[in-house]
Amino acid sequence: MSRVLTVLLTLLALCVAVPAAQAADSYREKLDDFSAYADSARLSAAYTPNPNGGTNTATLVPSPFGAGLGNAMAFAYTLTGGYSGRSRPVNGYWPGLRAVELWVANATPGQDVLLQLSDGASYEAHLNAVPGFDPASAQPQHLMIPIGSFTPKTGTGTINTAGITSFALYVNQVGDVREGSITLDEIELVFDEKPYVPEVSFPGGTLTADRVGNLVTVLNDAAVLPAGARIVQARYTSDNAAVLPSSGDRFAPKGDFAGNGSTVVRLQQLKLHQNGVTFTVDQDVSLRVRVRNLPPRVDVTAYLKGLTGRGMLSAMHHDQSYADPLNADVLHQRVANQFGVYPALYSADFLTGGTVPYRQNMIGEVQRQWAGGDLVQIMFHVSPPQYTVAQEREGGWGGDQAHETLPGPNRIFSYLYNDQWKELMTEGTPLNRNWKLRMDEYARHLQQLEDAGVTVLLRPFHEMNQHVFWWGGRPGLTGSAGLYRMFHDYLEVEKGLSNIVWVWNIQDLPDDYGWADGDPKFDRYEGLEGGLAEYDANDWSSFSPGEDYYDVLSVDFYDAEGYAARHYEQARSIARRDGKPMIIGETFVLPSQAEQAAQPDWTLAMPWGVRTWNYNTPEAMAAFYHNSIGADGVPRLATRRNVIDPLPRVSVEATSDGREPGTGAVLTFVRPAHSAGEALTVRYVVHDDRDTRAGRDYAPLDGRVTFAAGQTTATETVRVLDRRGHSPGGRTVTVTLLPGRGYRVSAPAAATVRILPEG
Repeated sequence: MSRVLTVLLTLLALCVAVPAAQAADSYREKLDDFSAYADSARLSAAYTPNPNGGTNTATLVPSPFGAGLGNAMAFAYTLTGGYSGRSRPVNGYWPGLRAVELWVANATPGQDVLLQLSDGASYEAHLNAVPGFDPASAQPQHLMIPIGSFTPKTGTGTINTAGITSFALYVNQVGDVREGSITLDEIELVFDEKPYVPEVSFPGGTLTADRVGNLVTVLNDAAVLPAGARIVQARYTSDNAAVLPSSGDRFAPKGDFAGNGSTVVRLQQLKLHQNGVTFTVDQDVSLRVRVRNLPPRVDVTAYLKGLTGRGMLSAMHHDQSYADPLNADVLHQRVANQFGVYPALYSADFLTGGTVPYRQNMIGEVQRQWAGGDLVQIMFHVSPPQYTVAQEREGGWGGDQAHETLPGPNRIFSYLYNDQWKELMTEGTPLNRNWKLRMDEYARHLQQLEDAGVTVLLRPFHEMNQHVFWWGGRPGLTGSAGLYRMFHDYLEVEKGLSNIVWVWNIQDLPDDYGWADGDPKFDRYEGLEGGLAEYDANDWSSFSPGEDYYDVLSVDFYDAEGYAARHYEQARSIARRDGKPMIIGETFVLPSQAEQAAQPDWTLAMPWGVRTWNYNTPEAMAAFYHNSIGADGVPRLATRRNVIDPLPRVSVEATSDGREPGTGAVLTFVRPAHSAGEALTVRYVVHDDRDTRAGRDYAPLDGRVTFAAGQTTATETVRVLDRRGHSPGGRTVTVTLLPGRGYRVSAPAAATVRILPEG
């Protein structure tokens, strides 16, 4: 009798918890019922913990909400710092979303439990404020949460249900409670009606791809589509991988053909964009696809260079978690859903901190994107070199104020004092050896891309003319550019990687940046032992690693001046001098059509992640993506195999000018670390200007300089002779490297020093 009574009381509690009856005409889509995960580890990977809150676990348990419901998620938490939470990336194109429906059992009543949806900004629904929820009950409750209950976490705004990128569960601490648990299940999205789904057909059943590189283009040419509609992505199987590999479990935005021939393609689903709305259209149709006259593959750098003045590629940086590998292109999908274009470049990051455990997932997504026909890029927002491979897991962004950077924390915003920098750049020192172990770790991941035939744009030490990053603010070949060259030579020569397109990146900065009188952030270095010297952040060439060391010039645009003509002209001058393509490496605000027309040499523009939606109107984003090249417009790309030259590249730069009566000018010669085991002598020729003469204005130079064994730099001093009162003021001496045995001359191959009058 007691068992029957318990069952009746439980059923009564369930009935009481259910709010008003569901509308008969509503339409529902499953967000998560927790029954598709193989185990708790898969669940935990999909719902990643917020690293700044309390620790927590996500575990699969039998659903307590009714028979036949399979598993539910049990969320057990501690409230360190006042809160704890987990989030999952979603591909949330949900126009017309009316409510979120779910079952919940809060085993720790009284806490502030909330659901969070993000469209770039965060919107929260606090369950304690939802009608029908009893915050004092630990019993199962069935809730219908109106979309209007999701209010901004900060500020004002209205949630954009057509662009949701993440779904999260949080608990905020109330009172002295330190830990607790909550169980969720059967999370559904409620709409007023089932969305319209357009019809697609393929008359004839046989498609011919003649001089066409990918399946999506062929499908668009052959399909009978509603007015204004186009196919953006497809899921399919192919019976001949030599002609077309299958798409797998995820949508393909392109479907590059692998070779000429014939294959049977079985379409499973299509993503169709029509009049600003994306539809997922189920298919069950087999098509015979004949591929002939397949265009050859194109080198990535040659393709970018060929676009100069002719077009701009679309892109998107993935600044979201890699914990769930199935959602590692969530922002690309958001762009595709909203604007009908899958961006042509996928950008990833070796990011320090919480991303480190998921670097393998990142590499896997880069490999998948390349296999699907996209260009791919990897950046390096990484920890300072004194921290070990294991310590990178503890890293983070940090803040860029003096009290935050100067202690040299395990943060991207950090500082290396001059003695630390010298140690980093000196072969065989403890700091140099530790950095090599770090580079080994990056190379280990990049080797997987080489083995898979992936050509990757690699962008280390971005915005190196900024001084708030630990690698930045040091002009010259022994400064930031020297670190770039070290990284390049280590990966290519010592690790043997040949699949890299090297991207050199700087930023548009105000004219007073890097000067104590105009840059308030530079004040921290004044009077600081081991601090930075003032420098011109807008002399971009002073940060160049040299034309032999990079393939693509990249400029980030964040300054309030916007796409200023002077920045474009400087970039174009450098790109033309070095024979390189140029791209907009990062931006919040996308370039308008008028700006693109005025600056036609840019060949790509990449917005920075989810904040793109905060800085651009939907109309501006639509204009950019509709008028730029998407994934299906990119030709088939070739695997790069750089020729690795073991001979050291030698360069020269002017380190300091000379001054009468006897202060010598200094020239610094540099060579890579892999050649430093033996002494090396290089030759040069000296050129005087018309007012300067060796033996009269300076002591003659013998035309050769020797690197000592173990050294990567050598200096030559131009000894100034005293001619006070008998010499003009603007005298110069230029040294130009000459070819020789055992080395190659590399830009900068010439350097000019001045001989200044006394004063």
